[in-house]
Amino acid sequence: MFAYIVRRLLQSFVVFVIVMLITFALPYFEPGGILAPAYIALGNHATPQAVHQFGVANGYYHPFFVRFWDYFLQVVVHFNLGYSWKFTEPVWTLIGTFVPRTIWLATLALLLTVIVALPVGVFQASRRNTIFDYSMTNFLFVLYGVPAFLLSLFMINWFVFSTFHLQLPPTGGSSLQIFTDPGAFVVPVVTLAILNLAFFSRFMRSAVLDVLVQDYIRTAKAKGGSQRRILFRHAFRNALGPIIVILGLSIPGLFGGALIIEEVFNYEGVGYATVQSAQYKDIPTVLGITLLITTFTLLGNLLADIMLGVVNPRIRVEGR
Repeated sequence: MFAYIVRRLLQSFVVFVIVMLITFALPYFEPGGILAPAYIALGNHATPQAVHQFGVANGYYHPFFVRFWDYFLQVVVHFNLGYSWKFTEPVWTLIGTFVPRTIWLATLALLLTVIVALPVGVFQASRRNTIFDYSMTNFLFVLYGVPAFLLSLFMINWFVFSTFHLQLPPTGGSSLQIFTDPGAFVVPVVTLAILNLAFFSRFMRSAVLDVLVQDYIRTAKAKGGSQRRILFRHAFRNALGPIIVILGLSIPGLFGGALIIEEVFNYEGVGYATVQSAQYKDIPTVLGITLLITTFTLLGNLLADIMLGVVNPRIRVEGR
């Protein structure tokens, strides 16, 4: 297992470098070419002389791979993601401010999604081709097709302004406000969970249906096992493998959904910072957040592989 983890870490590092290379090259396609950041940072003061001085001071006239190597050492060795032009502070400071808020929001939404979606998927599989199964399938398909911004506006109109008069998340403040004032975060957490509910429940239904036709399930039925025991002791556990993989792969999707949720609810997380930085073409911040999300994605994949070996003994045996 140790050798497997080391090998996966090396593969993840290669992917990280490739993503870094691609994101580092994107500013070259901006209007203004290699000096596009100079025009963005200087604004109305972007005279030819000022642009030239800015380019010399920041090394924009160096060859591409020389600049990339300097940036690579800056990020990997010194853990320096640069300086934000929009927020006028180091990118790491922004990450320490905005990212914990998004992590709490996405984590609570993922927990809520799993708590609701997995039992719904198992229940649908145990009652497939019934009225409940068809009704729930149609309902989940509707949820799956609703855009995130439209669902967010609907939740605000219904839960905040019309029926329940719930609060909206406060602007700014500590990342722990989600615990000190949980009532204000009910609507965004539920909205983000609904966006993933259909996908997880449908996937769980398919996984359980694939397990229910296996020979050991027929053997358990022949031995007189109860339907509940067969469903949760045998089918549910063996269907968890694909679900764990999907949980690891859902991390970038949660950050993507949070980006829209945070913008609509005016919640200052990583999505809010990304949108603001993109609007003002704050390239260092966009690059830093992209690399951070890439790191979370790779760690989620690695964690999913490890957990898959924990819940599936056959993988551990093959690994030996």
